[in-house]
Amino acid sequence: MPRLPANYSHNKQLSTTVSDIVPEVTSDAAELNPAKFHNGNTTTNRVVTVHIVEVEGDADAGNILVVKSIPPLKTWTCYELAGEKILNGMKAQAKQGVGTDVNVNLSGFDITS
Repeated sequence: MPRLPANYSHNKQLSTTVSDIVPEVTSDAAELNPAKFHNGNTTTNRVVTVHIVEVEGDADAGNILVVKSIPPLKTWTCYELAGEKILNGMKAQAKQGVGTDVNVNLSGFDITS
């Protein structure tokens, strides 16, 4: 199976509503690398929630992968996403608790048969 490098999120700014960090997968699957979330706020921790969303599903309490508080001006490497396989029709989403201070970078591979 061919594995094609993919950049899913490049310096994407999160908000308080969930947004795609891996858009709906249109290949057979996507295999993810660790994501890097950076808190650009100079004084306040920001809480990030990451979801793996099933086909035609929504981000909710039942599909949370991880919740992490990131200190000011620090970067968190989300190893929980490393090696995660997201199948056709699924997606990964994230949000922050308050503000718009967190950016994410996430790459991986599109897998086709």
